[in-house]
Amino acid sequence: MNEYKMEKTQNQNKSMPAHPFLALILILVIATIAANFIPSGEYTREVVKGRTIVNPESYKIVDKKYAGISDFFLSFYHGFGKAWGLIGMVLFVGGAFGVVKRIGLMETTIAVLAKKIKEKNIGFLPLAILIMTLFSFIVSFTGMWELSMVIVPFIIPLCLSLGYDVMVGSALIMLSACVSSAAALANPFFTAISHQIAELPIYSGMWYRAITTGIYLVICLIYILIYAKKVKNDPSKSILKDVNSEYTKLDSTDKNIAFTIPLIRAGIAFICIFIFLIYGTIEKNFSFAEMSAVFVAMAFIVGFANGSSLNEICYMFADGMKDLLLAGLVIFFARAILFVMEQTLVIDTIIHFLSRFFTGTNVYLTSTSIFLTQGLINFLIPSGSGQATITMPILIPLADMGGITRQVACYASQIADSLTNFVYPTNGSFVALLSIAGISYTKWMKFFAPLFAILMIVSIFLVMIAQAIKYGPF
Repeated sequence: MNEYKMEKTQNQNKSMPAHPFLALILILVIATIAANFIPSGEYTREVVKGRTIVNPESYKIVDKKYAGISDFFLSFYHGFGKAWGLIGMVLFVGGAFGVVKRIGLMETTIAVLAKKIKEKNIGFLPLAILIMTLFSFIVSFTGMWELSMVIVPFIIPLCLSLGYDVMVGSALIMLSACVSSAAALANPFFTAISHQIAELPIYSGMWYRAITTGIYLVICLIYILIYAKKVKNDPSKSILKDVNSEYTKLDSTDKNIAFTIPLIRAGIAFICIFIFLIYGTIEKNFSFAEMSAVFVAMAFIVGFANGSSLNEICYMFADGMKDLLLAGLVIFFARAILFVMEQTLVIDTIIHFLSRFFTGTNVYLTSTSIFLTQGLINFLIPSGSGQATITMPILIPLADMGGITRQVACYASQIADSLTNFVYPTNGSFVALLSIAGISYTKWMKFFAPLFAILMIVSIFLVMIAQAIKYGPF
């Protein structure tokens, strides 16, 4: 404790940056207190063909469940218990990339690529288009925007070497992930589940989601280009100008750096394993456990391909896990918030209250209400598949009664879920991604908030247009 006081005394004019835990703890305190004033309620749930279905007419008030001081502190432990799978995967990602980074594969790749870009005078625009298009394609067919955690550590150093900041490198991937998952063409999670519950042909209506993705990407690209140009011309305009990032040390364009035979072997191994990871995610629906296994295998195979000893690989793997330890801890803090709301039985009550907004006679107002309400619900249920499973059985009958096509209800819900994924600190994957990038939540929101407002407004119009054309098949 004394060292923090001494540091503060020595830097009287500088305030300590907000710790990632701070916002989450404050939200947890508010959630714990608020849960005691919200009625406890439940929907009746039935298991049909292995899936839990909510009866939208079954909501009832039950005996109040309160949250006390002990529940507040217990939530941290139970939050870890609920999120251990994701936390484990994040740590294994850190271990795998600890090996990739420490053998020099990342730094050499970035340096050689940056050199080629400068030699051929390739502008930032085609580079940005290439990166965003490729990653959007991957996410649109996998639904795994969490793959950003794998890609961001590569793109940030590349952008730094070209004279931009960490935010530009992060935004290229994070915004691509955000908008491509929002209007994913074949998302096996939200899209497939919502279509199944709505009894729609799976992945139907792909053409409109493709148009939506294109519109989103153009908006995001323009937004990034404006910010990137501002930072390039004047680095003091960077939102992260006062932040010391660990990625700055990877900014190297040394002309003497070149691929060695061991690095080439390691690079080939990495590419093969990464392709296998994408294949497994798309074709085999890899779980967090299976993805974790791939990352562990990546660490050892890439390390051995480079000629590293088993002992060296172990050290590099452990150091890499340390790099993402904070990211892992942040996830269970976020999950603790949901644990409190689950234990006090207030989630169904909140969903029931919000569902009342769907009973309007104006179909455009109703479709917009579905979009906005689903965005709010995402704060409570950040899991896309979990959210679709819980809310779509409620929304579909309400959409039918309100004259909204089922496809519009699914579409509005999906884009609201994904856009707000990059706003709510209750989403563990999002917070972990920020930690990997080395960007605080407040800095990210300073950058993203204006764009988020634009995307929300555009989305409302797109939802209205979808309803106007009776986006279906039904």
